[in-house]
Amino acid sequence: MIRMPAAAAAAALVSLLTLVPGPGGHVDRGHRRPSDDYANLQVTVVGIVAAPSLGYLGESFYTLFGDQRRINVVSHSPAPAVGDRLEVTAKVGRRPPDEEFDFPPVLVESSRQPAP
Repeated sequence: MIRMPAAAAAAALVSLLTLVPGPGGHVDRGHRRPSDDYANLQVTVVGIVAAPSLGYLGESFYTLFGDQRRINVVSHSPAPAVGDRLEVTAKVGRRPPDEEFDFPPVLVESSRQPAP
């Protein structure tokens, strides 16, 4: 059994609520997403916190926007403020699709700092 911190559980719930199935109400598992190439890799991204952050017991979930893209971040640190420009180093979490959903990638933050 895998134990999931509260922030990760909130991230999973928010991700599920924002998903839209593909044509015909199902996920096309034959289509490979570019994010699949980054699964489980350590990456550094720069972006602006674009949506209200969720925080609970020192952990948080927030969305970064940059380069015309958005990505969700799970952190073991308190939530950043909307509008903060951050440089985030994180591991890319990518869960394979199941019968109903193609789960979006999520960054699991290992460090963050203000971006120049």
